[in-house]
Amino acid sequence: MTLNEADKIVKIWGKYLEYSSGKLVLIFDSYIPESFLPFPKKILEEALNIVAEHYHGMGDNEAAELMQRGIALLLGYTDDEEAILQAAKTFNNPKWREAILPVFKKFHEDWIKTQGDFRL
Repeated sequence: MTLNEADKIVKIWGKYLEYSSGKLVLIFDSYIPESFLPFPKKILEEALNIVAEHYHGMGDNEAAELMQRGIALLLGYTDDEEAILQAAKTFNNPKWREAILPVFKKFHEDWIKTQGDFRL
């Protein structure tokens, strides 16, 4: 994989994290189905490592470390079936639902606010 290809993948990964990650973590905790990733884990890890090495070579250790944290986030993604089985257990817990459902509403309201001058 070239640096240019890796950079494109990392940018897509960043957008994915910005818009999806928080919600997925709320729903699935650390058992997010791998199929929800924008690319296979190995591709994302390779791209993040290439970009991290590039930043490290340029002396930008902060950016390189950020890429490494991106790799660590991949640990929250697991086999689809295992993730769904775990989610089924979690969804059955009334205390979880009571705690999480208001957070979903807040995500929704916050998203609308970022889209322009909207009032709910």
